Amino acid sequence: MSEPVARPGSSEPVARPGSSEPVARSWRLLPSERVLWTGAPRLGAPRDLRWTVVPGLVLALASVAALFAGLLYAAEIPGVRSGAFMAFYLLVLAIGVRVAPRYLLDPCEYMVTDRQVIWKRGNLRRTIDRRAITYARIHWHRSVAGVGHLELVRAVPFGPLARKQRLLLHDVESPDVLFARIREAEPTEFAGFADVKLTDRLDRGEVVLWGGAPTGWRLGSAEAFTAAMGTMVLAAAAIYAYRTGGILLGLENVGLSVRSPTWLMLFLAIAISGSVMFISGAALLWHGVWGARDGGMQTEYLLTDSRLLIRRGLIELSVDRRRIVDVAELPSTGGSRNLHLILDAPDARALADNGALGLLSPPRSTVPPVLYEVTDLEVLRDLLSLRRRNTKPPLDHAA
Repeated sequence: MSEPVARPGSSEPVARPGSSEPVARSWRLLPSERVLWTGAPRLGAPRDLRWTVVPGLVLALASVAALFAGLLYAAEIPGVRSGAFMAFYLLVLAIGVRVAPRYLLDPCEYMVTDRQVIWKRGNLRRTIDRRAITYARIHWHRSVAGVGHLELVRAVPFGPLARKQRLLLHDVESPDVLFARIREAEPTEFAGFADVKLTDRLDRGEVVLWGGAPTGWRLGSAEAFTAAMGTMVLAAAAIYAYRTGGILLGLENVGLSVRSPTWLMLFLAIAISGSVMFISGAALLWHGVWGARDGGMQTEYLLTDSRLLIRRGLIELSVDRRRIVDVAELPSTGGSRNLHLILDAPDARALADNGALGLLSPPRSTVPPVLYEVTDLEVLRDLLSLRRRNTKPPLDHAA
């Protein structure tokens, strides 16, 4: 979904179709800046699940609020207007979240120049220096082949000065090919297909030095915490269902018929609330245990002469080896170790520890620059140190 914006052999940008305004002016480019690629999200691709799950949860809360407002009205108890307004506000919020991507994501435009990568929506513009990109993360689309999100990240400080600099290009076609262009690399003919092995989608001339996968339990502290939260929510749902069920069954003894509209509204409100609690707890428990283990079994590591690649399901991480300053080793399960990559970037003047000094390591499902549960420690250190001996380390710019 890209379109050329510069004449062949010339760095002079031309006007966009349907607009008399030059590209350089609308994108605020430097006079000497040359446009290499432009694109936009692929329209019509199904949204990420969060744009469906979150509105669904809010809509369930709106239904509960509306039912309780009806109960207050039937019982002639004050507060009907407040309950009705709450239900209306939640309904508007659910609709707003559901249609938000149409106005937040679809109008976006992307550009790659010889200096930077630019994200633009209307008058809002964000950029990241191509030379400062430390690593990239690709989220392949779950149902549309060859489409995914490309996340570009720059190394950031840790501690009290922690911040994040990233650029997210939504629903671009062949995101691995686009990232190869940004890196000034030449992709192979298999690039652009998520179901192809990593070794078949490397750059031309890229050599594999090491490969591996997690060997332990494939569970971490973040996953254990998620599973514990899910268990607590399920326990709360069971207690809620037991107590409210007893209340519902006892209402007939005080004169409220089971077939009455009031009893039905109360039953629906309790059923929806209990269902939301049960589904949320089950999802957290599954994600923390079975989902995490399944993701760990689909994880693979690949070290080449230029990059470190991590693939976990539909998410891929690519780290420039020149940005790896060192690794922080933390104990893991089964006698293995977790290797947190210590990263730097040109003129970043700080290092990113990627959770090595935190109380909880980052969730593995997000695919951070961490090698979980590896045993080839000496081999990896030797390969990384050999690379650093042949290139100037970026510590000159580190604080």
